[in-house]
Formats: sequence, structure tokens, C-alpha cells
Amino acid sequence: MRNDVNQTMMSTKKLNKRLILNCIRSHPLIYRSTISKKLNLSKPTVSALVDELIEEGWINELDKTEDHLKVGRKPIQLSFNEKAGFVVGVDIGGSGVEIALSDLNGTIYDQRVIDTQASLQVGLLHVIHDTVHLILKDARISAGEVLGMGIGVPGIVNVEEGIVIDAPSLDWINYPLKKEAETLFDWKVLIDNDVNVSVLGEQWLGRARNKSNVILLSIGTGIGCGILLNGNLYRGCKWGAGEVGYMITDKERAFNAYTKPFKGYGFLDSQLGGPALVEKMKFKLKQHPEHPFYGHEVITAKDIFTYAKKDDALALEVIDEFISDLSAAIINITSLLNPEIILLGGGISKSGDWFISKLKAKVKEYVPFEVNIEIAELDERIGVLGAITLFLKENESVIKI
Repeated sequence: MRNDVNQTMMSTKKLNKRLILNCIRSHPLIYRSTISKKLNLSKPTVSALVDELIEEGWINELDKTEDHLKVGRKPIQLSFNEKAGFVVGVDIGGSGVEIALSDLNGTIYDQRVIDTQASLQVGLLHVIHDTVHLILKDARISAGEVLGMGIGVPGIVNVEEGIVIDAPSLDWINYPLKKEAETLFDWKVLIDNDVNVSVLGEQWLGRARNKSNVILLSIGTGIGCGILLNGNLYRGCKWGAGEVGYMITDKERAFNAYTKPFKGYGFLDSQLGGPALVEKMKFKLKQHPEHPFYGHEVITAKDIFTYAKKDDALALEVIDEFISDLSAAIINITSLLNPEIILLGGGISKSGDWFISKLKAKVKEYVPFEVNIEIAELDERIGVLGAITLFLKENESVIKI
């Protein structure tokens, strides 16, 4: 019986300590008395737990001078020590892997890119490992200061077992990524779908701050979707929620043959992804030898958007089809989930400021309520910050109290 009471007391203390720390993180330059009022905890309890957090290095006291030792001293402000630990974020894409080191406030110290396909040939995780340790060396941060790592993967991920069920662009099927990574690194590793982690990043530090129901559509080689419902990631019963690349927005085109950029990609991937836009443009060019692109072996999605902005007829045809398919997907998603905001991310979103007004107008035609569509805020940092957020949000033991 006594053991049960002791365990309950320890559990309560741990919970209170975490609540106090989160309060300080959310309210920089806060006083002990304010924490007591906000959390409805006694002042002696707050004071004792704050002292422990200071001793452990999780929080700092500001402006502590000799005046504070006198009777009637001013209260001391408290702040979260964002350098109490560091987190590595890894965003694996079909063509490139972004790797970053961040403090606990999401400030990136260094971010580097490696080639995905070339690294797969020699061992992707080994290249990531070497790059991480180069970053740590240059930042003069020891491996022991790293609390853990989050990894975003372009595919279906069983987050409980740490297995990548299917990642077509990496040719991974049932790959035990978490286990393999944790044999190389000296810290805990969490993995999830790349767009899932990106929407977490936008919720923490981007355009989805203070929002609980959010959709992020990431358009690059294909299209992926991260879903936040009531503040939490929705992954589905088989981890496949958000795989909108398999959505059908035109049944006539879908039920006939269409080119897939990678084996295993779906219909919408083949309509909206960068490689799909390039293939569509090349097909149209066959009938137009007078076009500046005619005969060019290398054309990019960026080139197509650039020409569309100049009112080039063929480029506009391709982009109009793109807007039609994307708007149909958004209409279907909105009708089902009615989110607070829909964010557009990925490489193609860099042209979003130009086409988003057309997209909004198309969606408005078919949805009877307002749909808030915006460009994601975190640009090239979205994947790595999302992976960092995944670790901080999902791993409750990151702060060892």
C-alpha cells in the first residue's frame, strides 16, 4: 500500500514538473507566482519544482543579482533553456535528404542536403550518420547533448513498429528504418510519413499555429497529405491516411493508361507531381515545333510555371489542368473534413503565389462555405522542423524528469 502511495506521489510530482516546464516554454519571462496562478498549484510546490528544473538545466533565472538576496527583493523571471538539449531532424525525399540540427525552440544551427538516390547505392543511413556527425562537429556540440532524432519518410509508415511499409521512390517495402537507425545512432529515433511531420512543423512554428484541424498538401514528385484532427495527427487504421496520391479526380483518365513517375504511385501523383507536368508539356510540344521548348531534353516544372506566368499557351494548358485536378482534390477533402486551413507545401508550392487565386476561385465554385487555402510558411525548413517536432511532441520522455 505504501509503495502505491509513493508511486502516486512521484507520478504527481513528475506531472506537475512537466506542467511547469511547459508553462515556462509557452510564457517566456514568467514569474513563479504567475505559474502558481496559471496552474493552480501552491507557491511552495512551484518554487521547489522550479529549483529542481534550474538545477537540471531546463530553465534559467534572469536578472539574478545581489539585489535579489535582500528582503523585499523583486521576483525573478524564468525562461526555458532552449540549449538544454538538441534534436536532429531528417527529411528523406525521393531526390534529396535534408538533415538539420536544432535546439529545443526550433532554431536551426545547420542544415545540409545529400543526394538520395546516390546515397541509397552506398547505404543511405550511413551517409546520414556521417553527415549528422559532421554537423555536430562543426557546431561544437557533442553527441551526448542530442536528445534524439525524427525522420520523415515519403511513404506509408507504421510508427508503432518503426517500419516503412512502402516507399516507392526509395524502393523500400517493410523496411525496419527505426531499428536500423538506432543501431547507428546513440539516441532514440522516431519515424513517420514526411507530410505528417511537415504538418506538425507548421502547427508548431508555421502558418497553422494555434489551429487544431489542419490539412497540408505537399506537392513535389507526387502529392502527399498530412492531417491534423483536434490537434493530433490522423494516420488511419493501416497508417495510410493522407495518401491522396491515390485519389481519382477524373475517372476517364484514371481508368485508362497513365504514366506513373515511380512504380506504386497513384493517379493524382501522376497528374500533379513535377515529373507529371513535364511529361504533359513534352506531349503537347510534339505538335508545336515552333515552341521554345521544342527539342529540349531537360524541362522542369519550374520552367513550365515560368512560361505560364508569361502567358505561354501550352504552359497555361498544363497549369490549368494542374489547377483543375488540385482543386477537385481540395473540394473532396474539404467536403469530408472541413479543416480550419489547407496549406500547400512542397517544391511546386513555390509558384503558389501566382496560381493560388485561381485555385481558390475554382474551389469556391463548388463548396458552399469558406475554405482557407494558404502557402505553407516554413519553406525548405518544413520537413526537418517537422521531424524535430515529431520527436519533441511524440516522445514524452525527451525531458527526463
